[in-house]
Order: sequence, then C-alpha cells, then structure tokens
Amino acid sequence: MQIKEEFQNLFKQYKDEKGKKNLTYVITSADRQGNVNTNPHALAGNAIDLTLRVKGDYAPILEYNALLMYMVENWPYRAGLDNTPFVTQEGHKGNVHIHVDLGLNRPPHQALPFFFIEDNGKFLRQVFSDSDL
Repeated sequence: MQIKEEFQNLFKQYKDEKGKKNLTYVITSADRQGNVNTNPHALAGNAIDLTLRVKGDYAPILEYNALLMYMVENWPYRAGLDNTPFVTQEGHKGNVHIHVDLGLNRPPHQALPFFFIEDNGKFLRQVFSDSDL
C-alpha cells in the first residue's frame, strides 16, 4: 500500500461527490530523510504533503478545511492541516498544506484515524469536527 495511490483514490471520490471538478493538488513533499521512528516521511511510501489548487491557482483555506472535514468521515489513516505559512532559518518558504500519511510509524498510543492542526509544523490540536478548525 502506498500513500499516493490511497490519497488519489480518496481525492477522486471527494471531487466526484462534491462536484469540485476544478480542484487539484500538487505534492510538495514525499519521502525524505529523517528518523523513521518519528518522521512519517522517512518511511518510503508512507507520507505526502500537498497543496490545493482551483483552476491552477492556490486554493483558499476554506478548500483545505472542507477537504480535511471530508477526510474525518472517509479517511482511515492520518491527516493534518498546517495553515500557517512560514520562513525557515535557512530562508526557505513554507506553505499552507495538508499532510497525509498511513500512520505506519505513529506513536504507539495513537489510534487511527487521527486528524490534527499544525502551526508552522508543530502540533496544536486534534480535529474531531469542523469546530476544531
């Protein structure tokens, strides 16, 4: 099982159900180096970060919120929304994005599915409903 295929299937279902024919996504990060015990991206095929587009332009945050809430009902793994743009110490720009992973290296006490909000890559809170956004 690979995260790209799993997410692609869910995204197609979402677009079809919600009539969002102009919504697309761009994967901004996938496999990368790191501690395999704590970094979901360090396990090949486990995690991706993505940004949303509407007619090719960056999507508004409302699109991210709507997709995450759909995932709360339909995604059996993990997903998080980082809704704060940032600039790293090295000067690299971050972006508003959704992180999705299969939960293969989640903390032992964390049950699936699991949804969360991050700020600048740091966990803020778990998401259960739209009021948590």
